[in-house]
Amino acid sequence: MIDDPVKVTPRKTAPEDLQTSETRYRRLFESARDGILILDAVSRKITDVNPFMVELLGYSRDEFIGKELWEIGLLKDETASKQAFRELQEQGYIRYEDLPLETQAGKRREIEFISNVYAEGTRQVIQCNIRDITERRRAEVEVERLHAELEQRVKERTAQLQSANQELEAFSYSVSHDLRAPLRHINSFSLALLEDYADQLDGVGQGYLRELREASQEMAQLIDDVLHLARVSRSEMRREDVNLSRLAEEVIAELQKGEPERKVSVSIKKPLVTHGDQRLLKIMLNNLLGNAWKFTSKREAAEIAFGQEQKNGESCYFVRDNGAGFDMTYSDKLFGVFQRLHTTSEFEGTGIGLATVQRIISRHGGRVWPEGEVEKGATFYFTLGDFKESEDG
Repeated sequence: MIDDPVKVTPRKTAPEDLQTSETRYRRLFESARDGILILDAVSRKITDVNPFMVELLGYSRDEFIGKELWEIGLLKDETASKQAFRELQEQGYIRYEDLPLETQAGKRREIEFISNVYAEGTRQVIQCNIRDITERRRAEVEVERLHAELEQRVKERTAQLQSANQELEAFSYSVSHDLRAPLRHINSFSLALLEDYADQLDGVGQGYLRELREASQEMAQLIDDVLHLARVSRSEMRREDVNLSRLAEEVIAELQKGEPERKVSVSIKKPLVTHGDQRLLKIMLNNLLGNAWKFTSKREAAEIAFGQEQKNGESCYFVRDNGAGFDMTYSDKLFGVFQRLHTTSEFEGTGIGLATVQRIISRHGGRVWPEGEVEKGATFYFTLGDFKESEDG
């Protein structure tokens, strides 16, 4: 039996390997989309240049050969060139960003310059890679300009909005304050008519007067709430450590005192401590817990809870009840001034409480949002973002 002869591929000789390597290098050198210069490490003069560098500067290849870097505008002058080569000898590598370069036609380019030293046979050579970053820098400068312009516009719009809000609040305060006096007169004189001249009016007339008086009292309450909202928005903040649990207990005690006959199961997590304006935070809790108290008034087994939990990865406080609830379709109306999802015949109120809550929480750098379902209760979550929060009492 005769075995098939084994085919043997002749092993390349060292000169062939070297030639292959040089061919590959030359292809990369010629096709590179960065400029490449080869310099003699001793004379610091250019010995080779690739086509991209020729195209970038606009010189012919012959005009590069034998020149030093500073002579083609790559470095400021001969002194800068010597300093660069001194660094290169010490470190073996240098890199400059945003180096200015002028083409033969006088056009300014921004380049990234990288240089390193390596051995080529028995001699040391320097390779310089030059990347044209002119367009990138222009884009960066334009982005910076647009960013600065946007920031300025935001500042201007914010200042305009703050000014408009201040004017609106001042107007609301002024109008509300000026309306109080005539309303007091309407209320006083309608009461006087009912007390002193009731016998001169029939049942219909007396009914009209009672409705007039009730309407004036309702209007007075609205004005008080508007003034309250204006004060909340304009008052100076006094920051301190605040025990929210204790404030919640005080609010519940006041509500219970007003309706001692009600049996409500109340849960308050202790201790919940934050940093903010104690007066404003109590007003906020008074509104949230007051709403929970009000909207559970028709429940035989009313439940109210105040605590803290993780919601979508965020630590937040909450006030929860098992009361009337609301349709989430209309949740965006809850924090609007004079916006109500229940009629006054169902539950009393002016529709300013939650607007006040939102304003206070916003002033503390936080946010508030609701969750609810009709006849299944409601939960109001809130954060106090810019302030230190902890559970340590």
